[in-house]
Amino acid sequence: MNDLLNRIDKELIKKAELLLDESTQISIIPHSGPDGDALGSSQALYQYLIKKGKKAQVISPSAYPVFLRWLPENSKVWIYTNGKKKAEEYIRSSDLIFIVDHNSLKRSGDLEAVLEKAKAKKIMIDHHPEPEQIADVMFSDTQMCSTCEMTYEFIEALGDEDVIDTDISECIYTGIITDTGGLSYNSSHARTYQIVGHLIAKGIDKSKIHSNIYDNFSPDRMKLLGHCLDGGLEVLPDYQAAIISLGKEDLLRFNYKDGDTEGFVNYPLSIQGMLISVIFIEKDDMVKISFRSKGNVPINIVARDFFNGGGHMNAAGGRSELKLQEAIDLFKKVLPKFYKSLDQ
Repeated sequence: MNDLLNRIDKELIKKAELLLDESTQISIIPHSGPDGDALGSSQALYQYLIKKGKKAQVISPSAYPVFLRWLPENSKVWIYTNGKKKAEEYIRSSDLIFIVDHNSLKRSGDLEAVLEKAKAKKIMIDHHPEPEQIADVMFSDTQMCSTCEMTYEFIEALGDEDVIDTDISECIYTGIITDTGGLSYNSSHARTYQIVGHLIAKGIDKSKIHSNIYDNFSPDRMKLLGHCLDGGLEVLPDYQAAIISLGKEDLLRFNYKDGDTEGFVNYPLSIQGMLISVIFIEKDDMVKISFRSKGNVPINIVARDFFNGGGHMNAAGGRSELKLQEAIDLFKKVLPKFYKSLDQ
């Protein structure tokens, strides 16, 4: 018996196996605004299911960053906002739906209502805390570093580790490194590194993957980063916190594209003594917020209780219908109360 069977519930695997056996057409849905883990796990599952003789389709609720479009089989991904009728028909006629890298249908964006109405059975694979009961079979493990790690475990638990080829391995590795900051956080389990070793043995080119993800930005994106660390940065030394704010005019000025701000929220944590970093990005109908923290500071509580979000202890997301400055002011207001609650 290998390590993995101790990590994934064997009864759940049996249920998932039965659903897969009974299904011919399968939809795979990452969360809205998918990142490397959501896209990597979705496309790894897609390729695995195709190799198993299934008809499968990744349907992303929205567009995703340019630096993820190199992934194997990227051209096969449907973006819902680019063709709603076709995507809805495919979901309606599917026997099975995979909900990947999210545990609430709210994170499915414009596909939320479509998925709620879908009659197909659902399997959820996700590593975020506080899952909602959104699927018939739910693989949920907050101890795993990424949904891609879970996807590897899932495929191997089905007895199909040999089906994982180089392309599938590249997708899985992408999710692992992007959700751990290149294995710098949320990656303390030895099993994670065992899986990385298996992926390397499958023939992935680590240097190519890192270059495609981290060395694939536009000049405008670099200028936007410079602005964030200059005019857009506010440090709150009394609370060991930093705030980055971007208004719609900033995004327009620097020709913002989807994914351009990925990773920006991590930079202020490099400041000596910083424990919390938050980025506020003004959109047309809301303010999008990303939260990061160090050590035992559970910043996901702030995201959950005040900004319609949630996530991991040190990495969370949220949103606000307030105006940009009002959302920032709310964060500043709750920050002292948050620290006080930690002392109690």
